[in-house]
Amino acid sequence: MILKNEDLFYPEIQADIGSYSFDKGIEVEVYSSKASYFDWAKVSFTEELGEKVTLSKLDEAVVKLGYDGNLDDVFKGYVNDPVNTGGSSQNEIILKDDMIKLEETIITNTFLEATPQEILRYSLKKAGIQDYKLSSKVYPKKSIVPIFRKSVIDVIEEIHNLWRIKELFFFADKIFYWGEKPSQSKVYEFEYAVNIIDLTFADGLWELVTVSAPFIKHSQKIKVIHPSISGEFEVSKMVFSTTGDGFTRSKIYFVGDEAWRNNFIYRSDT
Repeated sequence: MILKNEDLFYPEIQADIGSYSFDKGIEVEVYSSKASYFDWAKVSFTEELGEKVTLSKLDEAVVKLGYDGNLDDVFKGYVNDPVNTGGSSQNEIILKDDMIKLEETIITNTFLEATPQEILRYSLKKAGIQDYKLSSKVYPKKSIVPIFRKSVIDVIEEIHNLWRIKELFFFADKIFYWGEKPSQSKVYEFEYAVNIIDLTFADGLWELVTVSAPFIKHSQKIKVIHPSISGEFEVSKMVFSTTGDGFTRSKIYFVGDEAWRNNFIYRSDT
């Protein structure tokens, strides 16, 4: 599915945080990467607005971006630290996704004849996570796995160490994934001179700059048509940013094959 610039001309933003809803007077940055187990967002307020906002830790938050009244959730999570509850002004809020629950839930238990999935299900239940999709790979049972005062994040790392595996784990739309990925019904196309603003290569990753594309998530596939590189690629990282006047940009990072990378470097140097 290809998106044209005229389809994406009037970006809109909405941030629902605690009991507040904002559609102006804010700037937002949202970061989502395969290299990080959690997504985070930063919401900055104008000085006048920030002094009037009071939020508590773990207040729910949703950031939406879109066009012409059609908004997509680009971030779902919680307030990481209280805001203006101590009488001092604060004009910036850091939000984290549901991984904050796994970071703060402490597990102490001894698992007998257990698989990674059984340990994970127990730990997720303790953290209040009901929706999850775990790898269906078959792993041998461990006769005894003692866990003492570890966060669920540390439990996952312990599982990886004990079974000598490394599975990608993250939340998407408040569903926890371990060794699995969300299904994808559409592959969006980004084309030179149509909806690609800039495309560069640095530090092993391609960076594609476009207008707001909140429907793109890390680990999804996208199609790129550009003189420097073309094909279907898996998204490694997404960064969404806005300014107070509504200016919106999405940066999509992905890994390209060696032949395209060398061709790009060669032509850039000539």
